[in-house]
Amino acid sequence: MDKINAIIVDDEINNSDLLAHFLQKYCPLVNCIAIANTKKDAINLINTHKPSLLFLDIMLDEGTGFDLLEALSFTEFKVVFVTAFNEYAIKAFKYNAVDYVLKPIDIEQLILAVNKAYREIESETFTEKIQLQQTYKSITNNDLYKKLIAVPSNKKIDFIKIEEIIYLKSEGRYTVFFLTDNIQLVATKNLGEYESLLDANLFFRVHNSYIVNLTHVMSINKIDGNYCQMTNKDQIPIAKRRQDQLHKFLKIK
Repeated sequence: MDKINAIIVDDEINNSDLLAHFLQKYCPLVNCIAIANTKKDAINLINTHKPSLLFLDIMLDEGTGFDLLEALSFTEFKVVFVTAFNEYAIKAFKYNAVDYVLKPIDIEQLILAVNKAYREIESETFTEKIQLQQTYKSITNNDLYKKLIAVPSNKKIDFIKIEEIIYLKSEGRYTVFFLTDNIQLVATKNLGEYESLLDANLFFRVHNSYIVNLTHVMSINKIDGNYCQMTNKDQIPIAKRRQDQLHKFLKIK
């Protein structure tokens, strides 16, 4: 495999430049294609260049590195957190981090992290898109594609019926599908990607962390805090800023 393209995100220019220098000098497997010093620049660069690896600081100019990951539409990359805050290590690994390098950067630790990321990227089959294309081709002949959605996980791709989706929940860079028959599936794509894929006439994002299938909404509670009562008995919160949109969408006001 060729060099892996990487982007550095750190709001302190001296730190990002130093990391770029270390990567160039000690990590020949990495090709640093861009440096972002603000959250806004990072989002644009990552979504545009689609790197294989991200070196990410925890504390940014606006929020945290975790906030940045939540805001991205492109998420098919590995993450190495480079930070002075070791108390975020556990949370970092919940976001599928490859490694966690503390500042000041230890060269040996950085090299180990890069090698680990390289091995993980190299070991992936990268057949997901091909599999999706082939499967879609086989099912579009009988219009099944209009009734199915692909849910890729780390090990396989499930095709589920749209009607079986009760709601979706954001879990960091992942999305959890709550289906009928008490089935749950974890997808390796964020909630925003599914918001653009699902039929806007059937699915509504009631909260930053939730998208509900309106055909599975039994009632909307307006007394004890706004929430949707779903067919599986779960209660899904409705964000205040989305209440009016939902009511207008449902033509109830």
